[in-house]
Amino acid sequence: MANDGTSFFAELKRRNVYRVGIAYVVVAWLALQALDIIIPIIRAPEWFSQLVLILIVIGLPFALIFAWAYEMTPDGLKREKDVDKTESITQETGQRINKITTAVLAAAVGFLLIDKFLLDDTVEEPVAATQAEVVDEVAIPTAVAESMPSIAVLPFANMSADESSTYFSDGLADTLLHMLAQIREIRVAARTSSFQFRDQNTNITEIAEKLGVGTILEGSVQRAGNKIRVTAQLIEADTGFHLWSGNYDRDMDDIFAIQDQIANEVVAALKVSLLGESAERLAHRETENLEAYTEFLLGINSLAESSFDSLLRAEQHFRDAVQLDPEYALAWARLAETYMDMEGTGAGAFDEMIEAARDAASRALNIDENLAAAMAVLGFAEASAGNREMAEQLLLRAIATEPNDVTAKLYYGGFLWSELRTEEAFAQVDEVLVLDPLSRDAHDRRSFGLMVMGDFDGAIKAAQRTIETNPNSPVGYYREGAAEYARGNWAAAIVKTMHALDVDPSDPELAMLIGDYYLAIESPVDAKRWYDRASEIDPDHAVSRTAPVNLHLYNNQISLAAKLARQLLDEDIEDRQGGHAMIVRAIWLDAKLTGNYDDALNYLEGHFGYLFEDKPQWLRQDEYKRIAVGSMLIANGDEDRGEAILRESLSRADSEDDAYRPGLGAVRASLSVGDHAGALSRLRAFVDDPFSPELWPVRFRNAPEFEALRDEPDFVELIKSFEENATKQREILAGLMSEQ
Repeated sequence: MANDGTSFFAELKRRNVYRVGIAYVVVAWLALQALDIIIPIIRAPEWFSQLVLILIVIGLPFALIFAWAYEMTPDGLKREKDVDKTESITQETGQRINKITTAVLAAAVGFLLIDKFLLDDTVEEPVAATQAEVVDEVAIPTAVAESMPSIAVLPFANMSADESSTYFSDGLADTLLHMLAQIREIRVAARTSSFQFRDQNTNITEIAEKLGVGTILEGSVQRAGNKIRVTAQLIEADTGFHLWSGNYDRDMDDIFAIQDQIANEVVAALKVSLLGESAERLAHRETENLEAYTEFLLGINSLAESSFDSLLRAEQHFRDAVQLDPEYALAWARLAETYMDMEGTGAGAFDEMIEAARDAASRALNIDENLAAAMAVLGFAEASAGNREMAEQLLLRAIATEPNDVTAKLYYGGFLWSELRTEEAFAQVDEVLVLDPLSRDAHDRRSFGLMVMGDFDGAIKAAQRTIETNPNSPVGYYREGAAEYARGNWAAAIVKTMHALDVDPSDPELAMLIGDYYLAIESPVDAKRWYDRASEIDPDHAVSRTAPVNLHLYNNQISLAAKLARQLLDEDIEDRQGGHAMIVRAIWLDAKLTGNYDDALNYLEGHFGYLFEDKPQWLRQDEYKRIAVGSMLIANGDEDRGEAILRESLSRADSEDDAYRPGLGAVRASLSVGDHAGALSRLRAFVDDPFSPELWPVRFRNAPEFEALRDEPDFVELIKSFEENATKQREILAGLMSEQ
């Protein structure tokens, strides 16, 4: 048998079967590589390459059988049994096959080199350039940009007859995005960016370049009664090759199974090996209740709009979702996020929204202790309430749990800015812009950071990027207006904020800000008109009710301002847009005029008792109130207590000046502790960069804390520059308004 076996293998070698097999495999491999390039160009269907591969595999045994049964002779191809062994030229044929194989291998090596060093550069260079352009030349953090599978989930097309079903097709894509985002082995582009390409005729490669991802998941949804048809395909960005596709015709009750199947098959197609934690998260279902899921999708749709009215709708949808399924952790988390956004836009009172967000996020974590979305909101709520250490722990835990969660990174960036850790704050926002390059909120945070650091051109550029990414949101116009105001372009600030109000006419805070900006250019009649507009939008809103205090102070009607201020505090008016600082200013000015500090201090202690503690909790919105309280305590003879408060305020104000740019907080605090020379030094630094969000006629020119500087040349020069700019801005505004 051994001899027979040896003879058999020797015969295989003699008949060149081995050589034919090797040559066949090499040629087939090179053909497949070429096919990968050709298919996207000729737009061949996905099954074409699969068919070619099947045919190649089937052809291999036939090639080997053919090599065994036939031999090439000088007279052509003959059956092997008909060839005289003495006339056989199999050795010469073998040499030819060797040369062919060698040539093909050389071509293959050349192909690999071209693909590695030329084709790869051709693909990667535009991606890097586009990404750098999108994130405003932000350096991509190594931790985020490291090589790993990356994907963007585009909004699924709504193929249903009912156009209102778009929320469902969007929601399905959003759910898949959320499922994939929980897998730390995959980098997932955030919804804000990927959903920008809805209904756009943009090719996959261009979308992937803009989002900085290697693959795209797209699909469609068609609903008819209780039936649903879902199609999905995963596409390799640089080649257009379909890595996977699926079609599902099911009942609506099977929607959760469809989502599970798509997510798992996408992960498999990406060739990702999941660790235990990621596998658990992918297998976890948030709800089995179809009605609750539908309400959740409606809520997500409204939350994404992020306007004054849409947030109220989002709140109701999420509340309905958790009522239908009290164990729906993600719905509780999104409800908490909605409350935080409502507080940010003024659609809800600060204390009420913070408490509501904390409660909803805690409920979510009681159900799912590893839900990063809930940790992030709870961390932001704790930061807003002044619980700094707990806030940072929660935010860092959220980021570590789900690295793809951009909300946690945004919240943490805001926290870092409040802690004066500016470099870390910008780095956090930059990481968001890698995952979410078209993020409205990230560009807005970047604009805010640049503005407070005095880079007004950069702030306006970032605000304009915010508008580009979401032109239907008022946020970009509002931020651009704030940046223009901060650098002294008060007319432009008015026009930009008017644009914001056109986009979101239900927001009274925008109307109030326009009134404030009119006061800056010394136009109190126009200011009152816009304050009245705010009241027309919502007469019970805090800014609508506090705006008259501004007008009374501008007109030097101190007693009227103080009377209204006390009435508002007695009614527990919410602190919006510096409303409480303005109220305290009115009470302080009134005490200064009447000399009745005792009454003013007792009244304020009844409303802001924490400001009178030995070591009061620091909140940014309390800066002016603490200076007022400290100054009144000193004026009333309680020097030790007043100076203790003011020294701490001065330390904080100096830290802010070091972290950002010169402000007036340190000037106020210095004057209040009797440091006239220090106040002058800080004032001169401010004069070199005079414009800021201070509403100068009300909060600067007539402010009681600056009385000791009235005759100082620097102060006189500063007032003069404000007055000259107000005149100039009125002229500019007249021209801008005539152009509209």
